[in-house]
Amino acid sequence: MSEALKVALLALNAPGYQSLALGYLQAYARADARLAGRVGFQALDLTSGDDPWWVAYRLISLEPDVIGASALCWNARAVYDVCRIVKQALPDVLVVLGGPEVGPIAEDVVRAHPEVDAVVRGEGEATFADVLDLVRRGKPLLRAEGVTARDANGMPSSAPDRALICDLDSIPSPYLSGALVPREGSAYVEGYRGCPHRCAYCFEGKGYGRVRSFSAARVESEVAYLAGECAVRQFSFIDPVFNLTTDRLRWLSDTLAPYAARGTALHTVEVDIERIGDDEAALLRRAGVISVETGPQSIGAAALAECRRSFDRNRFAAGVGALKRVGISVECDLIVGLPGDTADDFFAGVEFCLGLDPGKVQTSTLHVLPGTDLWHRASELGLRFDPEPPHEIVATPTIGFNDLRRAEARSVYLTRQYAARLEGV
Repeated sequence: MSEALKVALLALNAPGYQSLALGYLQAYARADARLAGRVGFQALDLTSGDDPWWVAYRLISLEPDVIGASALCWNARAVYDVCRIVKQALPDVLVVLGGPEVGPIAEDVVRAHPEVDAVVRGEGEATFADVLDLVRRGKPLLRAEGVTARDANGMPSSAPDRALICDLDSIPSPYLSGALVPREGSAYVEGYRGCPHRCAYCFEGKGYGRVRSFSAARVESEVAYLAGECAVRQFSFIDPVFNLTTDRLRWLSDTLAPYAARGTALHTVEVDIERIGDDEAALLRRAGVISVETGPQSIGAAALAECRRSFDRNRFAAGVGALKRVGISVECDLIVGLPGDTADDFFAGVEFCLGLDPGKVQTSTLHVLPGTDLWHRASELGLRFDPEPPHEIVATPTIGFNDLRRAEARSVYLTRQYAARLEGV
């Protein structure tokens, strides 16, 4: 291919969010010597509520050779709709999907969706760059590790898995490279990849056996750039556990404190609240943290055991209290429909969380996500769920369909009543 390859990157975000993934893909590919001067990018950061026909119009007007789109459980249906429309208008465009919704079930996705030409499994930066190089040279996509595509007979086939990127600093910063420009005064920073926990309902660890960190220098440079040159007044870390270790929390507090003193806030970081006392709460406050998100997800013994989660009622309550004393709002999350939980177990969790007066209580319905332990053990556990995204639970052996729907409605009422009471204070 003599002309520059035209690549359109698409993210259908929740309202008010911006895709960090698109920034990583673009920054990595731009730095790849094989692609320098040979690939041009256009990124569309839109929302999942946008009309698929309008999104398709935006893509088609770019006349791309390749479309790369990020798919998650809650936006996958919209992504499929957009790709199907675009493929009808541009039958020669190559559609490549990545993300946690499609990676673990890549061959099923390619089989079920003729509009999808390839799926990138796992970390996308190096694999997507390889795909672009193969497309540019007219070579089969299955030469790239981590790719699932159709073979010469039109059947879904998968290349070997790609090894994890050991040195995360080798991935250019989306911000420092100019691939991603913060908007609306907010941004997201990634300090590490992986997760120390292995919760059965979650795909955060993505099956990786270890946590890999960006260097302190890399994180500090991004923070300085965002809070300084970009004048970002509010940002967040997307790390699964912000207080991963005490040493790390102390370093983050030292790094962020000067910006916090000038009014830069850190919103809604996820924490392991049972490891927070007064000292840790003070470090979070010093870092500019204004709100945190945490479990318990459930307080039912059976559900906790099935989902490989621990829960200490007293330590959890102590953590909430420590954060409240320094003025940090706590969002307690609960999931209805976890295996082993009854409706009574769920509402015992709601009562426990409301009794702590944390600042916010959020309830959601279980989604049986591809690649998770619950996905693989669904038959064994008797979980019935919608096979189509977002894979919402329909019934379990301990809570039926009607009770699930009643629990959803009642929990929404209770949490809204709590929020209204706080707003009236």
